Amino acid sequence: MNLSEKCSSRKENIRLRPSGAEGKYIQYLLRATGQRFTNLAQETGVTPQFIPLVVFGQRRSKRIESKIAEILGKESWNDVVLEARSEVQKKPVEVIAREMEQKREAARKAVAERMAEYVTQNMERAERVVSGKKTVKTRRRA
Repeated sequence: MNLSEKCSSRKENIRLRPSGAEGKYIQYLLRATGQRFTNLAQETGVTPQFIPLVVFGQRRSKRIESKIAEILGKESWNDVVLEARSEVQKKPVEVIAREMEQKREAARKAVAERMAEYVTQNMERAERVVSGKKTVKTRRRA
């Protein structure tokens, strides 16, 4: 099982976005292999200005991400970002992958709770309408 499989669930295929510090580390790795952003731009057919946007997580491009992973000898872009994240945070990759999964699960639970609250509120409103009670409008007019 590669690193990207550890950090993503079976149903969703998430491509990670590097932070600024992680992007700097990826840039360092590329330069260590003798690769410059201009060379990478020529190989992938994009402008040299677009490469740093992808490396620093401001834009997405599967073609550029996969080319960088190939140059760095990784199976996927997620492996590149996880290595950078591990180096920047000084934590093992497995710990980072576990933390990401915990955050994702907490976010799912929060969404489920908000949905349940929304449904409950709308059921109460529907019951008031059916019973004939007046409801107070809460929206303000601008």
